Amino acid sequence: MKRLIVALLVGVCAAASLSGLAVPAAGQDSGSSSSSSALPAASAVDENYRLTEEDVIQLDVWNEPQLSKQQLQITPDGKANIAFIGEVQAAGLTQKELADLVSKKLEEAGIVANARVQITLLSIHKPRCRVLGAVNRPGEVTFKEGDTIMDAIAQAGSYQENAWLEKATLTRKGSDKPIPIDLRKLFNYGDLSQNLELKNGDTIFIPPAIYSSQIYVLGFVARPGIYPLKEKTTALAAITLAGGPTDRGRLTGTVVIRGAPGNPQRVKCDLAKLINEGDLSQDVVLEPGDVVIVPETKRPRWDVISQLLNTVVNIGYLRRYGIF
Repeated sequence: MKRLIVALLVGVCAAASLSGLAVPAAGQDSGSSSSSSALPAASAVDENYRLTEEDVIQLDVWNEPQLSKQQLQITPDGKANIAFIGEVQAAGLTQKELADLVSKKLEEAGIVANARVQITLLSIHKPRCRVLGAVNRPGEVTFKEGDTIMDAIAQAGSYQENAWLEKATLTRKGSDKPIPIDLRKLFNYGDLSQNLELKNGDTIFIPPAIYSSQIYVLGFVARPGIYPLKEKTTALAAITLAGGPTDRGRLTGTVVIRGAPGNPQRVKCDLAKLINEGDLSQDVVLEPGDVVIVPETKRPRWDVISQLLNTVVNIGYLRRYGIF
């Protein structure tokens, strides 16, 4: 008899668990009038969070099924298009502030008096910005609140070797005035004033170094090649960038080649006089596209210089057309 009683009790419990006594989940319709008017559970987001463009929300009104379960995406201009009342400003408001605004609009329109409105945040839009130019992965990246220019460039794979860091810009959404950003100061010298906080829709552009912003250091130097031209860079500074002269290089015969390769201007600068006698007139201030050549002998060999200039012309052509 005891076993029969226990079995009956177990059966009753099981039946109860399968009956309509269970509470429906938020957004579900159990078919009863009471459950259809119930508001969904509030989303687990900071109550002080302010809605922004492209957030997705759900609007529900107590005991008003025709006005409930509206899933809305906030438009790029910050509006939410709500049934029966049209567009309302949503961006910049908290969920409660928007709910109060919608309740007021419904009453003003004579639709529902003292409407109990709930706004539920379904998904938060991730802000985006674009990083373009001389970076390894140009394109759009997402970021979180508080991220900066440095974070965006890191997401873009960092800058390329030919990046003109001093001429980078940041353009805010809706603005046609780029903000100059000196990334060399930021990355090389830790100048955090250049590390601006990102806003949705920002565009960061790092231009590639081109012929007009480069100089060439060739001949008997440790690292001959192409170098970015900074303000008031001199011949000696350029040679220093290239690692200085080799054992066979002669500073007394240093030449700066300027102008079109077909008709170059030759500017001689005896850097030995600068170093030994302090003659500052020998340290020529360079211009875009200048070629600094450190020869092997005291007297420059123009046949060798001509060959070097041909190399520069070929390099410029190849770089211009993206061959390397």
